[in-house]
Amino acid sequence: MTNLLDFSQNDKDNINEETIELLAPYIDLEFPGEPKGRRVFLGEVAKKSSAALDGLCTWAAAMSDYHKQSKIVKPLLRELDIKMTQLKEAQDNLAEAEKELEEVTAFCASLRKQYDV
Repeated sequence: MTNLLDFSQNDKDNINEETIELLAPYIDLEFPGEPKGRRVFLGEVAKKSSAALDGLCTWAAAMSDYHKQSKIVKPLLRELDIKMTQLKEAQDNLAEAEKELEEVTAFCASLRKQYDV
């Protein structure tokens, strides 16, 4: 149990495609002769055998879902980090340009004052 908790907190991002492929037949298993979409690998079904199995089924399905969704989200998060870095650089450049503009404006004002006497 400690290993599962440690895995779900620290190593869930290290799930590979092979693990998901090996889990898929169990997660996608359906009741034979039942209408399509009635799955076997559900906590409610497993709970009939064992309460612990209920939690394990729910956890395994959640880890599979997490992996599938993280394939979509991770590239977006990387892109967000890149864009945030670019934004910070642009804001720094803007602050520097505004400071320079302020200095030039002050210099122009002093020249106008000196020659408009």
